[in-house]
Amino acid sequence: MSAQASRYEIGKPYPVVAHHATFEDRGGIHKDGLPQKLGFRAALVLGLVTYGNMTRALVSRFGEEWLGKAVIEVKFLKPVCDGDRMRIESRPIPGRERERAFEVTAYNEAMNGDVSVRMETWLPDPFPALDANAALKPIEWEGERKPRTWDNQVIGQPFRSFRYTPTLETNRFWLGVTGDDLPIYQQGDRPPLFPSQVLRHVQEATAHQFLSVAGLHSSSRAVVRRMLRVGDPIQVVTVPVNKWKKKGNNWTTMYSAVRSGDQVCVEVFHTQIFQLRGVDAA
Repeated sequence: MSAQASRYEIGKPYPVVAHHATFEDRGGIHKDGLPQKLGFRAALVLGLVTYGNMTRALVSRFGEEWLGKAVIEVKFLKPVCDGDRMRIESRPIPGRERERAFEVTAYNEAMNGDVSVRMETWLPDPFPALDANAALKPIEWEGERKPRTWDNQVIGQPFRSFRYTPTLETNRFWLGVTGDDLPIYQQGDRPPLFPSQVLRHVQEATAHQFLSVAGLHSSSRAVVRRMLRVGDPIQVVTVPVNKWKKKGNNWTTMYSAVRSGDQVCVEVFHTQIFQLRGVDAA
């Protein structure tokens, strides 16, 4: 561990500066214009970027042990914008030492220290069984994507599969966005995937199925069963498991099984507003 990276310790706060992930297709609430019209102060940073920023102390302490097996729940409570200075604190949860349970909190100094994101992680015994949705097969199809609507997101109907193989360059992209300097992600030809990239699979699988104008990530629950590495062939199968309307917004929870070969490596339940009030789906 480098002297610089060793500053990431459980119980010791560390600062980060939030930055956009500059995808070519970045739009919606992650690009200036629409966010201000909806009442936000600026374009929103992807929630999974802040999530990645919140993993440093855990990875510094546990390394591949945590990256390879854990239950993680993260809730996005208030928006984070480009350039916001964040303070990240990781603390053990009292009374749950046998579960290796920790709470990680992201405080936004740009918003008077308000809590923007809260995360819990633990290692339950017994470990959760595979969700029944993991057995569902993708409904494959060819052609152009259509806008995502209330009607065409059908509960229990899987999306077509999303496949790709992560490279060293994709890992370095996330390290560049977050400024993470832990050496574990840069050692050898097949380092572990950066945690933001693992959750990004769910968003990429949805983008492979639908066009979407604007969405807002609310929370995720991940069950990590095996660590993913650069070079692993990955298949993601996603299925909506719930949808509801609240205050004019369309909400959904999607289940994704992230596979490599015959093994489900990560299961993710991803909850979001998939159509914001006042934003046309077309």
